[in-house]
Amino acid sequence: MAASFSPDQIISQLDQAKQLAINQPETHPQVFRQILPFINRSELPIKQWCIQFIHDTFLNNKQLGHADKVDLAIDSLDSLINLTNTTEDIDNFCKVINIANIIYKLVFQYVSENDGCNQIWSKLTELKNSLVNKFQTNYPLKPSDNVEHDLLRNVVTKLELLKFIMTVVDYQSKTQVVGSTNGGNIKIAFSLDRVPPNHSLIKYLNMEYEAVNLLDLTLKTLSQDILNPPMISATLNHGIIIMKKKPQYATKILKIIESYDTNTKLQSNYQTIEQFKLARKYVDRVLKIFIQHCKKYGLIPTNFQNSLNKKLQLLIERGDEIRRKNIFLEDNVNIRKRKFEGFLNPSKRVKALDYKNLYTLNDLNNELNNFDLTTVPQHILVSMVMNALERASVPKLTKALEIISERYTNALTMSGSSLVYQRPTQSVQGEQMKVQDKVKSEVKDESDEESDAEQYNPEAMYTLPPPKDLSFQDKKVQIELIIKNFFKLAKGEKTTEEINEAEDNISSELTKIAIKSWKKDSWILLLTRLATRGMRRRKPKTEDDEDEDSYDLETSPDDKVNQEMGDLIRTAIFDYFLENIHGRIDVIIEWLNEEWYSEVVFNEANKIKNGETTQSTPIYDKWAAKVLDAMIPFLEPNDKKIFIRLLSDLPNLNQDLISRIKSLCYDPARSTIGFLALSFLIMYRPPVKQVCLDVLKELSDSDQEDVKEEAKKKLEKFAT
Repeated sequence: MAASFSPDQIISQLDQAKQLAINQPETHPQVFRQILPFINRSELPIKQWCIQFIHDTFLNNKQLGHADKVDLAIDSLDSLINLTNTTEDIDNFCKVINIANIIYKLVFQYVSENDGCNQIWSKLTELKNSLVNKFQTNYPLKPSDNVEHDLLRNVVTKLELLKFIMTVVDYQSKTQVVGSTNGGNIKIAFSLDRVPPNHSLIKYLNMEYEAVNLLDLTLKTLSQDILNPPMISATLNHGIIIMKKKPQYATKILKIIESYDTNTKLQSNYQTIEQFKLARKYVDRVLKIFIQHCKKYGLIPTNFQNSLNKKLQLLIERGDEIRRKNIFLEDNVNIRKRKFEGFLNPSKRVKALDYKNLYTLNDLNNELNNFDLTTVPQHILVSMVMNALERASVPKLTKALEIISERYTNALTMSGSSLVYQRPTQSVQGEQMKVQDKVKSEVKDESDEESDAEQYNPEAMYTLPPPKDLSFQDKKVQIELIIKNFFKLAKGEKTTEEINEAEDNISSELTKIAIKSWKKDSWILLLTRLATRGMRRRKPKTEDDEDEDSYDLETSPDDKVNQEMGDLIRTAIFDYFLENIHGRIDVIIEWLNEEWYSEVVFNEANKIKNGETTQSTPIYDKWAAKVLDAMIPFLEPNDKKIFIRLLSDLPNLNQDLISRIKSLCYDPARSTIGFLALSFLIMYRPPVKQVCLDVLKELSDSDQEDVKEEAKKKLEKFAT
């Protein structure tokens, strides 16, 4: 029914339910559980309303009892895990983190008091990992082209994640409050001390090891070469609380504070000189307060007292000096700027329709852009390119190609045709004159030269037209060519083309960049991944399809083409296997494992993105069945090891695949292989034990006495 209402109507009904929970607090848990499924809806206003309602329930509701909150927290785990991966705006994601902070405390304490809650503990761990993994990212923002820029972006979310991680550190480590009688209002809250030592899920060593690693993760902020005052301030504030409750971590934190010096930090490319000076002053002040607080409450171990006293005195003197004079008039000689690692020209729109503007990622006014690379000898140019490719980081190179791709798309939109007329610059005119002179000198026929001169327009700049879309037949030809070349590699055929030494060197260097460790069987890895991942359809066929060539209505024509081309590759691998079944079993095992893994990952991605839950692997099932059907008729009595090897290494076996073993059991000459295979699966692959026993029961009713007798023996052995 809800699907027929508009988002506004649904929100109106939700408001009424919320009002009922406010007016009658005893109905709040029931109302909460009825509202919870709405959080998985795709409409943003409904999702935002639900996030706010859950936030108010756990953080602002004083009437709800502790036991009810624990029950609701457990019920909310699945929805919250989904929200941590699907919330795309910063405000709502911060609320999700705050909710997770409360729920983590409630559920952790519940699991500690109720040993054996494996499923709840697994979900809580998934929630924790999901948020912890986002601390060093800019989620829900996308990464930029520059690591430095990412460090200073989305600080609001990082502050909330920092708070959550510190909660995890607090709960997963032992507590021994320092100075609780002298200072602070710190209460002895729940922590690892209150978990039974013999707890089957919450292991002391594992929890404390993870807590130390998470603390190290948060302290990385203090090891950066730039200043990020909000993150530094928050880290030190949390650090004080951790040191007070967990004195075992004092040495780790104070060691970093002891060596931290703002004068060694670099000015960020995203800070003005004034902002950097203020940041340095602010961080020094925070450090001074931190050390003073540690001294006041006796948190500093003896071996750190002298060094931190000197540091405190230095910070006080530095602050007094800054107050005596204008901070903005301070000498800038000692201030060094961080090396810029991004793109000075990251715009995804071209300013002019030429190749220079298409490919230039540095400053357009840089004189380096006017350097003529055609004057550089080829071997030097190749060496320069190879060195650049080896040094370039993969993420940065990917980002650069993405920017250029966007520019190209934008240029196609801007240009109404393949020829674009505009006033060229002087440098471009010079290039055109060089090209024109070269063409004229190479033309042999004088009449052709005159014709070219008449058609030449010095103000015309030719832009390459967009590439034409390949037809399915063209794509098929190219795929068949790729397959053919890969099988040449597989069979060890060498090309007989003669190439000169320079080309040999270039090819060799390019191979080093493209494939660093080429092995004899690398071809099968590339070919199988091309079929399983490169040709992956967005939505797999379902078991309800009428036949293996049918497609659901949501499948696009491109998906159908990809599926057909993927099947071309699969058929080629299958035929290659049939040529030598005994010698190519490794190839078939690697391929089928790739097929299964690809489908499982694809199903998991659908589950995360769309909430769809499916465990079917139709492509793997289809080709695994074909392999067994092709292999079983050709098995000899001495092929036991090969067949057992195949069954042991296949990633998944179902009833349909196992039932194919029956034909071996019925064959008098090869029945030993069939019964041996069933015995192996029963002993070493427990998930299919019952299926194998069912096959043995069916064989025990056979008309063949020898098969019947052998099946009964196996049943007596394994059924108990």
